[in-house]
Amino acid sequence: MVTLVATFIGSGQASAKPIPWEITADSMVHLNDPDSILAEGNVIVIRPKGQGPGGMFIRADWARYDKERGTIKARGNVYILSDADEITANSADMDLATETGTFTDSTIFMAETHMFVTGEEVVKTGEFTYTLKKGWATACKPEEGKSPPWSFTSTTTKLTVDGMAQMTNAVFHVKDAPLAYTPYFTFPAKTKRETGVLFPEWSNSSRSGFGLMVPVFLNVSPSTDITLYPGYLAKRGVQYGGEFRYVEGPESYGTFMLSYMHDDLKDGADLTKEYNNDGLIRREASRYWLRGKANHDFGDHLTGRVDLDLVSDQDYLQEFKQGSFGYTANNLLFLEEFGRDLQQETIFERESSFQLVKSWSNMLASAEVRTRQNTLNDIGLVGGQEVFLPRPISPLQALPRLDFTGRIPISGTRMSTAWESEYVNYWRSDGIGAQRLDLHPKLITFLPRGGWLEGKVSGGARETAYQLESYGNSSWDKDTFQDRQAYDFTGNMATIFLREFDLGNTGWLEHMVRPNLLYEYITRTQELPSLDGTLDINSYFDSVDRLERKNWLTWQLNNYFEAGGTTERGGFWNRNLGLFKILQTYDLRQKNPESLGLPEEGKRYDWSDLRFETTVYPVPNWALGYQTNESMYGKGVTRYELLNQYSLAGGGYTLGLNYRYLKDSGMVAPYFYTDLGESTHDLIGSVGTRLTETLTASYYLVKSFSESHTVESQARLIYQPACWMMELEASTSVDDHRVMLIFSLDGVGRVARMDKGNL
Repeated sequence: MVTLVATFIGSGQASAKPIPWEITADSMVHLNDPDSILAEGNVIVIRPKGQGPGGMFIRADWARYDKERGTIKARGNVYILSDADEITANSADMDLATETGTFTDSTIFMAETHMFVTGEEVVKTGEFTYTLKKGWATACKPEEGKSPPWSFTSTTTKLTVDGMAQMTNAVFHVKDAPLAYTPYFTFPAKTKRETGVLFPEWSNSSRSGFGLMVPVFLNVSPSTDITLYPGYLAKRGVQYGGEFRYVEGPESYGTFMLSYMHDDLKDGADLTKEYNNDGLIRREASRYWLRGKANHDFGDHLTGRVDLDLVSDQDYLQEFKQGSFGYTANNLLFLEEFGRDLQQETIFERESSFQLVKSWSNMLASAEVRTRQNTLNDIGLVGGQEVFLPRPISPLQALPRLDFTGRIPISGTRMSTAWESEYVNYWRSDGIGAQRLDLHPKLITFLPRGGWLEGKVSGGARETAYQLESYGNSSWDKDTFQDRQAYDFTGNMATIFLREFDLGNTGWLEHMVRPNLLYEYITRTQELPSLDGTLDINSYFDSVDRLERKNWLTWQLNNYFEAGGTTERGGFWNRNLGLFKILQTYDLRQKNPESLGLPEEGKRYDWSDLRFETTVYPVPNWALGYQTNESMYGKGVTRYELLNQYSLAGGGYTLGLNYRYLKDSGMVAPYFYTDLGESTHDLIGSVGTRLTETLTASYYLVKSFSESHTVESQARLIYQPACWMMELEASTSVDDHRVMLIFSLDGVGRVARMDKGNL
């Protein structure tokens, strides 16, 4: 083995600093005309990192290095490592100074996106730019003599430093079978963004017919981009969609989306055409959904955020729930990027808000505008006939809401002064609104530290004033000014008993008992008149108006169990074994039957249900829980719930089984249940398993025994080899039966979705 360290000065760079190269081979010969080195057998050429643009490694069977021109010719099993990119070829002719050259029968592996690009002739035009002729691209590692599971072939491919592979006359292949052709196609070969057409999405359903969506990505600037989602549904017409994203800083960014279509499919008196079987007829042909979220940091602890959610009708979010631009995908995106999700798709009253928050060390001020949109239609089906339905009271708009809260310690004492204050202007297009001012100062103190008893005591006074106003066709015949005073007191005391049991060589067991006593007292000076003249609690504005009288004493007995010990290597381990709780509330009020709304007048119900909660962890990653309520007045068990959750990290196994029973749906106080309402009896189960290294299966079920039907069931089979994925999903709900087939390619993303709905 012969080693030589050589230097050269690239062409046109006479004043440049020489770049050292280290060459090793089985044999080397120095030639004079031209001044070059001929190397044979296990040739290795290295430019160390820090020398030149970057580190480079070249290996070949034979090489000729021209010292004067700074070029190298390599033949036989050529392998080049340039930063993270790997190049293999039969032959290579390179200019080492500019890192350009030509390769034959070459394959390039780009580590950033795990993409393999192959060409009969590859021209390296820059450090990370290439032009390929008669090539193909795939995320699957090539195997000798085998076609990749999928690939794109092209007559010419350009890999740009800005981040895209641009292909002309591209054909999509599965194995050797060509499936699709496009004269031009781009996909991300690096992490940098570039304008281009994304892979389309296909769908088919009995309600919408055949569908096609072709996303187009527009790189507006380094901090903003737009994605357009034009599409077509055979039974509905043309769809339009767009997504705008921007980033101004680590805490200042936003995403906004708009979907629109002129729907040719309309609801009618035929119940089979009325979506969701809710008896509501949609007549809007122009349908839309505008949603978005944004955070902004103005500096000096002043932040703002926007939450936007406007939709044309009550069915849109449920009809267009699936797909890359549907509710499910968008909800997950907002949750991941902003930490807050959208309202459930079944909620008809959609909320949008704009909020500013200013914080200090012990105070917080906020200003908010919150609007609510009622999406329910006023046309329904009664006996197969279309009728106008009375619309519910128009939704409240908080225009604006101002809050100021804080807490300041009193020097030299264990006490603190705290306050909550709020002003809100409730407006509605038709109904009763109000300007409301709510002030709630209080004192807070803690028991001395270090004793056997720990606790906290607080007391406050509350003043709520209203200036009531009527809007639209509504009228208010009572005093427009109303006010209410309330007083509250809370005391919480607890202690801890701890016992550790020695288990010998196996370790120790710790049992902690924490009794807790909680007292809550709230009184009001008067009742507010109901806004619609009834006693319906929902006719008030919010929880501040529905301030409930309390004189409750709650006791809790909490037990916690933990095991631990030492390992064979002398380390320590510990594990949570579970907990067991018992709790109950006693009502000290004199007229508690009336306030609880219990049906048997004259009979006192001082004690709430006795509640038991337990959770055990038999092995790591397995949790078993049970919760139940037992009536003190001969009503038996009013609630029980069984929880079972198992997951094996890295093993692909999950198991969940939740069984819930509520004797009725009317809980009017903590652990107080009435006999009003209907019982709930549900089974919620899920299971997932990895069948093979590449095949996983899962099943999800929600079964309602009280209504004797399956609320939702979903079976999913996922096949995921090294470089692509196929997902088969079959789901059933009360209103829909659906089968979906999804293909995804590594480095490209979701490429096909075949969807059959309402089978």
